[in-house]
Amino acid sequence: MKSKILLHKLNSYHVDPIESFVRASVNLLGDQGQLFSPSSRILLKPNLLRGFEPGRCVTTHPALIEAVCRVLKDLGINKIDLSDSPAIGSLLTVAKKAGYGNLSKRYGIRIKPLSNPVSLTTEENIPGLKIAGSIREYDSIINLPKFKSHCQMTLTLSVKNLFGLVIGKKKPVLHCLVKNNKVTFGKMLVDIAKQVAPSLTIIDGISAMQGNGPINGTPYPLGLLAAGQDMTALDRVMTEIVGVPWKNVYTLEAARIKNYGQWDLKKIKCIGKLNIDAFKVSDFKLAKFPVDITFNPFRLAKSFLKQFYEVGIKERLAKES
Repeated sequence: MKSKILLHKLNSYHVDPIESFVRASVNLLGDQGQLFSPSSRILLKPNLLRGFEPGRCVTTHPALIEAVCRVLKDLGINKIDLSDSPAIGSLLTVAKKAGYGNLSKRYGIRIKPLSNPVSLTTEENIPGLKIAGSIREYDSIINLPKFKSHCQMTLTLSVKNLFGLVIGKKKPVLHCLVKNNKVTFGKMLVDIAKQVAPSLTIIDGISAMQGNGPINGTPYPLGLLAAGQDMTALDRVMTEIVGVPWKNVYTLEAARIKNYGQWDLKKIKCIGKLNIDAFKVSDFKLAKFPVDITFNPFRLAKSFLKQFYEVGIKERLAKES
């Protein structure tokens, strides 16, 4: 059976048409009907890398989060949490800057920091790999990545987004434990994805990031939303749309090696009103100067100091003022 991917053209962040797409994703992609029951406990996992306003395209747009909340509420689901582990800043502050501030009041969702790191053993035996054990509290996880170029991993899409379930400064340390092998790093990401196993992934590609992502790139009007349950298939379709050779996306090469998901485009079925050719673009730019996966000691120390300043000083002073 072919992996199914739902694609839809959309050029703005008006919530109503996004909600229609989310509803279609839930109804069309579930093999046994709808994906969620009213009693489900749901965790939303957006990309909340840093605290920037939505127009910077660093984070998943709040309109997509709101649309997902609307659909879940209509299904009678009342237990909805949202979480990530930002690189710099606390979750609540980053979420507020990203435009998520009114979601708790409007939809009753909790923005809840990840907790209880538990060890994850992989074939690569990467020491110290732990992901948030708190995800075990949920019946389903909805993965909500932002479509972005990435100066280390070429693109950051569905599989890469789940690296945010590694808590805090463990992430840059893990970058340093793969001996600058990007495919090995990709294999680690695949192992995390296997463990997390989201029920649904929806990629925010309405306004993507090109160039020197995942933070310092520029907005690109890709104009699409994409959804699926097979994250490898979803990421493979995205590489085809922006004209990036899939072997240059190290998570996809790792998924092929580990036989995780469907990387063969011939075995992926794109559903929706338009076929994949209608979404293709020819001018999407990757990072001009790709960089190593490993952080040098200076960059690692700088990252720790930034986090200490942001959370320990800047955010504390803001609360006191």
